Amino acid sequence: MENTENTWQLSPRAKRIVWIIIAVLLVALLCLVGWYIVHYRTYNVYRTLTQKPQTIPEGEDFAKLKDELKAVPSFSLAAENDRVALYVKTDTAEVAVYDKENGVTVYSNPQEADKDPVARASNLENLKSQFILSYLDANAKEGTAWSSYAKAVANGQMEYYSIPDGVRVVYNLSNERILMVPNQLTAEWYAIIAESGKKAAPKIYDYDEESGLYTMKTQGVTGRNKQQMDQDARNAGFTMEDYEEMQALRVLDDDADAAEALSFTITLDWQLTSDGVRVSIPYEGLGEFGGGQIRAIQLLPFFGAAGSQETGEIVIPDGSGAIMRFNNGKSTSPQYSKSIYDIDLVDSDYAVTQNMQTIRLALYGICREESSILAVCERGASLANITADVAGRNNSYNFAYFTFVMRRTDTLMISNETVIVAERDLYPVDCTVRYTLLGSEETGYNGLARAARGQLIEQGLLKEAAPAEADIPFYYDVIGGVKETAHWLGVQYLRVLPMTTFAEAENIVASLKHENISNQKMNLQGWMNGGYYHDPVTSVSVLRQLGGTKGLTSLQNALERSGGALYPDAALQFVTDIAKGFFASEEASRYYAEGYVVNLGVINPINLRRTGTLGYRERGFKLLSPKFLPRYAEGLAKAADKLQLNNLSLRDLGQEVHADKRRTNVIDRESALDLVKNAFVTLQGNGRGLMVTGGNDYSITYAADVLDAPLEATLYPILDEQIPLWEMIVRGSADYTGTAINLTQSENPREDLLHLIEYGASVHYTFTWKDAAEMKYTGLNGMFATTFSSWKDEAVEAYHFVNAALRTVNGAEITEHARLSETLSRVTYSNGVTLYVNHSDADAQADGHTVGAMDYLVVGGEAQ
Repeated sequence: MENTENTWQLSPRAKRIVWIIIAVLLVALLCLVGWYIVHYRTYNVYRTLTQKPQTIPEGEDFAKLKDELKAVPSFSLAAENDRVALYVKTDTAEVAVYDKENGVTVYSNPQEADKDPVARASNLENLKSQFILSYLDANAKEGTAWSSYAKAVANGQMEYYSIPDGVRVVYNLSNERILMVPNQLTAEWYAIIAESGKKAAPKIYDYDEESGLYTMKTQGVTGRNKQQMDQDARNAGFTMEDYEEMQALRVLDDDADAAEALSFTITLDWQLTSDGVRVSIPYEGLGEFGGGQIRAIQLLPFFGAAGSQETGEIVIPDGSGAIMRFNNGKSTSPQYSKSIYDIDLVDSDYAVTQNMQTIRLALYGICREESSILAVCERGASLANITADVAGRNNSYNFAYFTFVMRRTDTLMISNETVIVAERDLYPVDCTVRYTLLGSEETGYNGLARAARGQLIEQGLLKEAAPAEADIPFYYDVIGGVKETAHWLGVQYLRVLPMTTFAEAENIVASLKHENISNQKMNLQGWMNGGYYHDPVTSVSVLRQLGGTKGLTSLQNALERSGGALYPDAALQFVTDIAKGFFASEEASRYYAEGYVVNLGVINPINLRRTGTLGYRERGFKLLSPKFLPRYAEGLAKAADKLQLNNLSLRDLGQEVHADKRRTNVIDRESALDLVKNAFVTLQGNGRGLMVTGGNDYSITYAADVLDAPLEATLYPILDEQIPLWEMIVRGSADYTGTAINLTQSENPREDLLHLIEYGASVHYTFTWKDAAEMKYTGLNGMFATTFSSWKDEAVEAYHFVNAALRTVNGAEITEHARLSETLSRVTYSNGVTLYVNHSDADAQADGHTVGAMDYLVVGGEAQ
């Protein structure tokens, strides 16, 4: 019997079809991989948009200028102009700036530090220092901070160079005096030093034919030989720069590098401005040796410090602003120290234990009775902290300064031990501070605010005030769509809940217009890409559930006809966990040590961690890597152009700036700030108006409207008084308002409105057309008091109360704010109008006027 096998074979035609399918799939796969690589891995547009460190221009050996003024005895004149002169003391590296107009000299360090009855040991060394350095040693352990005096000046390890309009000081810091004895010398330098002084070079070096260098002998070199060589080298004109150049001629192995003594090089450039001095820490002037790593630099901690017998105040931009009076007796309270623009979320702790205001201005002031110093951080603000303290703690001086964090660290738990992991490279930033000397006409926080505003206008960063008596804006958020949980055949899914359609939003506009509110500015939230917690804005789809594109256009037209404006809201940097089209592993910022994606959320009231969702996944969010911010901004701008949107509201761009610590491509926070500014430029295209939330100083250059502006300060125990510093700088260049009144718990609504009037702010509400109770089971269930019909009457009354006071100063800047008593304030505007605000339950007298209880009085303008 014959065995037969039943075999199944494809016909030639079928085989061709199969091969074609496989080929198509392979091509599709290759195209997908290619798209992935181009879209994510090779996307480097951001590199062209960040500011690179400047190349340090060569300086000449310092030569003091002829000093006809002789204004600062024992100092040498380094540079001068019509207004100011710069002096340096070469044996201590102290610097003095002399104001010719006012005859005032500001020193980098107190001139009577040695007589300080409080400062001892390291605190006394700090008083004599131009900076204080925090670092990690070769074992990644945090060492005791080094002061420039103890580790450089005391050893004479400074070098001075003349640069345009100033002087460069190069500090070489080490535990012991650095000997000018490099591991190798060129033949040229060997010949010079060998004929100098003690002629110690032949005792230390042998010629290496292979390298053509004179290398240090491995045996027989004594400490005395090195001391003699050091003296010979210095006599021959061998400088620290030459030493570092010789050391760099040969690449040392790891063991040799570890054996090298721990040391650092820090460079400070001092250059005169028209009214003060600019001090920078050039990135190219930083050096790390012996395995050390720079962490942070406290720059000029005692520049212009005030003594214990002086009267004045330190102005701090915490929230709206605050003052710390000299010698206020609070030296036992914690020292003030806080990050500008808040701490980077990539570096922040999970736990949040305090509800604090943010520093939104990169400046501070030291104000005496007859003169003041305005310090503005021009570069590196996002890396900086502001520290301030009063006399009596560690010394007898009142002082403030910037600390620049040049490298962040993270921690890992390995075998139950905490290990510090430092970022590999220093941030490539030339940290720069401008110190302006102010005369007697600009004293106190009022003069400081005027000077700061004037500088920003001069630099084109703020627009001039244009007073014009008119109604102030009425700001209100409108919640369009929000995701809610629904079920279909037992399957759970998210769908859009329309809380306010575009047609219903038009009803709100008409209703407010009927109440004589024309200048309406609507912040429309949840209008596209899934609602309030929306998908990435690289593409935009208007919600059909709200009325689609036609409904959005109709709403914009309705607002403009009424005299208002529509600001559709978008978040670029916070991406909800439910977002579609977001590739977190590539597009999200990462932590440095662990390497995983940064995933945050709302603050959990039980454990106080900022990773909570409280049952709603959309409340969790990731941080967009700054690398992709240009793409997102371009996508939103194109969509706005297509939809013919005249304005945009940017939910996070005016209050958030963060880094990406992806180990293969770290983008530091200052570079991220460059990319945020570029995003503003992109979104501002075609004359589009911008609204921001928060109001960090860089955003006011681009935005004319600010929501949730800082109207109060965090009054830490060491601070004495809250002031409207932010308002005095911004008002006249942008309109602003605080948080939504109906979402804020208040025991005295009248007091809240008076506070708005005192700070020149408009009113702000949040509305939904449908009952707010319908959001009970959504991620917005915290907005439980937004129903328009419930709040309309109160909102209209509040607006007209505030508008009656502020319409007379619409567009004007605040020129002076004075607290006449604990409950009575006087605010003067650039158009001559003065507002008196009485927070007391009794009438008050001021400047011959009677101000009613819990009321205000307008003097000047039409009210006069």
